[in-house]
Amino acid sequence: MTAKDLLYKILDYNYLWSSPERRNSKPAKIRLSQIETLLEAFELTKKYVNPLVQIKYSFTGNTEKLTRAQHLNKLTNLEYVLSGEFLHDREKDANNELSDKIITQITALYSDPDLLDHIRHRTVDIGWLFSDLMNFREEIYKVTLPENGMSEGFSSGLHYSFYLKRQLKDIIKANLSDIDETLWEILDPYKREVSKEEINYQDVNLDVIDHEWIIDNY
Repeated sequence: MTAKDLLYKILDYNYLWSSPERRNSKPAKIRLSQIETLLEAFELTKKYVNPLVQIKYSFTGNTEKLTRAQHLNKLTNLEYVLSGEFLHDREKDANNELSDKIITQITALYSDPDLLDHIRHRTVDIGWLFSDLMNFREEIYKVTLPENGMSEGFSSGLHYSFYLKRQLKDIIKANLSDIDETLWEILDPYKREVSKEEINYQDVNLDVIDHEWIIDNY
């Protein structure tokens, strides 16, 4: 498994299983356990926080500033990753390859020498990239999910609507590779692979577990 598998697990969990009415269900708990295992495998938990990194946090409506330790104490491991905090605890040159790729791509879009010089001398903010792209990817995940179907009867008109939407969804999904590769590279610049056995990954048939839960709750 790779950090790309982790990405897909997070997208699935956040949209379908993190709501208050579902997060204590068996399917949700298993998914979160799988995510936690993968976060640890790719050194993305608060266990790897660098104590030398000092940041002050000030939030809207709160006049008191928090130290980084106080702020991180309020976050789960998943929130620590989704907020981009893990990037503060990483070696500064870990994402150099991605940064170089970004500069090359962005400078190719412009011809003004002064602007190009400004771009080349500005620090690439991987944190902003991760936050903006992750938010967009979560929205796309919602859009491209398959239809749940019809609760009763059959409507040819509605079924045709599903067909038309599925065509567009398939096009969108076929063009997500650059986004997913970028998010994968941010999560794990080394694109490591781990086996389920070596990380004690809870490998279960989620389709069966989900089906049992749906029967019991709907």
